Amino acid sequence: MSDSTGYRLIDHLRARRRALGTMAKGGVNLVGHLASAGLDFLIVDMMHSGVDWTELSHVCWKARAHGVYPMVRLPADPWTSGSARADRRFAVDAQRALSCGVEGLVWSVASAEDARALAHLAGDPHGTGPITDAPERARVLEAAANTRLLLPLVESRGALNELEAILDLEGISGVFMGCSDLAEVLGHPLDYLHPEVLGAVERACTAANGRGKVVLANTGYAFDSIDGQIAHARRLEQAGVDMIMLQTVEFHVYLSTRAVAGALRAAT
Repeated sequence: MSDSTGYRLIDHLRARRRALGTMAKGGVNLVGHLASAGLDFLIVDMMHSGVDWTELSHVCWKARAHGVYPMVRLPADPWTSGSARADRRFAVDAQRALSCGVEGLVWSVASAEDARALAHLAGDPHGTGPITDAPERARVLEAAANTRLLLPLVESRGALNELEAILDLEGISGVFMGCSDLAEVLGHPLDYLHPEVLGAVERACTAANGRGKVVLANTGYAFDSIDGQIAHARRLEQAGVDMIMLQTVEFHVYLSTRAVAGALRAAT
């Protein structure tokens, strides 16, 4: 394994240091600003946005140029995936995303089986360009081993029930604990600090740490101030979370715009 990948995120994870990032619903021009703000990773949300594959590619390659680790949240529905006609398109979308310059994959799962569907991509050379000889193939596989993160999103009871089984899968890098929907399915909407919700995050951190894997978690929507976001991020850090996703770019635009507009209206 080489010593450097060019990504602060990977360096932080290797050194067991906390990493910070966010999620955005597109916007290639945001990347430079997020890099200047000191963020380590960016998740492009293709689940709840109009982002297409061309925009994903532009965002990812600009992120690479700035040393920001590019990830994508693929469309996936863990709440109905137990039906006879489950939507498993994420298995195909994942290959396309890697061809667009994505380094890390996030997809909602309902079971260890949903996680296993992409585990092979930890060592898959597709999407990297033409491979014409054995040395080039070895280089591509080493790069994937050094940088690729496969983080199933745990935000359903099915995934939570099989958390340890998901983390046991070879090729899976860890889990993304989706605090918003996790609180919802546990019966505590928007109560990220409820003992059952925090307990689930702490359980994931303990299990992941014991397996040499990582946990990503988000700060959520209930903390509608900068101080609130910071406080929850600190609590996630105390729980052992390795990668903290500051709530979406769009949410922080809302917070700052509301604060400025509110102050100006109050002054007139």
